[in-house]
Amino acid sequence: MKNISKSKLINKISKILGIKNEKNLIKVKKKDFSKWDSLTHLQIIFLLEKNIKKKISLLKLNKISTGKEIIKIINEN
Repeated sequence: MKNISKSKLINKISKILGIKNEKNLIKVKKKDFSKWDSLTHLQIIFLLEKNIKKKISLLKLNKISTGKEIIKIINEN
């Protein structure tokens, strides 16, 4: 798959979580958000790895529990 822009990637992740936009994604926390279950977490990880074209380290995988962390990973790559 062709590498997509950061905004499109954020939109896809927002759609997976059922969130309207990036502003709302920043506020999301896994522990407080019922739609963010283990399958949703895997979808997000696979989408990130596919589009940044590299594996995310185990340390970073454990940190992905907020929308803020997702955006941070996208911006780093």
